[in-house]
Amino acid sequence: MVSADKVIEWLVTSGSRCSSPAELLAGYCERLGEADIPVDRSTLGAPLLHPIAQSSYVFWDVETGSSQRWFQWTADALETMRASPIYPVYTEGRSSRLLLADEEDRARFPIGADLWDEGYFEYLALALSFSDGSWKVLTLATKNAEGFSDCDRREVDKTLPALALVFEGFIARNTARTLMETYVGKRAGLRVLDGEIARGDGSRIDAVIWFCDLRNYTALSEKHGEEELLAILNAYFELVTNAVENNGGEVLKFIGDAMLAVFPVDGDGEQAVKRAEDAAFEALATWRKQGTDRFAFGVALHPGEVFYGNIGGGARLDFTVIGAAVNMASRIESLAGDLGEPLLVSQAIVERSSRSWREIGAYDLKGVSDPVTVFAPEA
Repeated sequence: MVSADKVIEWLVTSGSRCSSPAELLAGYCERLGEADIPVDRSTLGAPLLHPIAQSSYVFWDVETGSSQRWFQWTADALETMRASPIYPVYTEGRSSRLLLADEEDRARFPIGADLWDEGYFEYLALALSFSDGSWKVLTLATKNAEGFSDCDRREVDKTLPALALVFEGFIARNTARTLMETYVGKRAGLRVLDGEIARGDGSRIDAVIWFCDLRNYTALSEKHGEEELLAILNAYFELVTNAVENNGGEVLKFIGDAMLAVFPVDGDGEQAVKRAEDAAFEALATWRKQGTDRFAFGVALHPGEVFYGNIGGGARLDFTVIGAAVNMASRIESLAGDLGEPLLVSQAIVERSSRSWREIGAYDLKGVSDPVTVFAPEA
């Protein structure tokens, strides 16, 4: 038999180095099993900051292992939470215990009948105290007909402060990573978290630059109220963001009604061009499928070397790309609006492309010394 002290030792050494909360919970439950505590099912939960899925929990059972699951706080989900034994833990730090063989006890919460049908005899919802005064939840369930003994409970209780300490570290890291990915971008966010936080930190990279903006934004803002205009902007940004990310690009920033993204060249310039083209065609196809009467937009693509890193003033920085290629993509996108073309690309894109393009013409662009030849997709 392994004592609680051994479980605690694992938590503060190996547990703190686990790659995810799912790995942490799996290791914790396995060590409880080595301590002869009959855990067959467990969850570990904490509301997590995320722009889409507003919370998560880790689920583990002895047969399938562990996985992290995301969910949104809809009205139905909140009602289910309030009818759950974990609700008093989150709100009051008050643990719950269900003896599922007792019909009256298992009827106290809807989950009781479900657990009993699955063959469980006892369920515990235990409070994990965090340093900010909040409580998170560890649940344990067993199929042992004797349930958890008093000794089992004492041993588990000894491990809870260490588990809370390690889990809180995961929550803090997850929050930082989510903030970086949401407001900076996945690749850029990781670089910032890895220490690239000084002004000028960064590197020169080859990439395909994507620039797009919403057409007739001024007219839209005059026609629609603030709430409807916000809904249009969100629908447009969701459409183009999904297309970019689905094809391996990274959205760097939203500038009013415009969006800047990059498709880094990872050793193969033609492949980066293909990914950028695929994203543009996907975005336009989705727009046409959804209906073109609500809004319109244009996209420009151009490859080149750019500085990818931090710029700004003092303690307020922005992680972005700068360089002649960015300026060129922006100017081509403006031209696309003037010409009424939904997609324009430069000669440099066409030279690396396997698609068919038609030449539109050569144009003088602001800030560019020589006329620039631009192309649109073949009809």
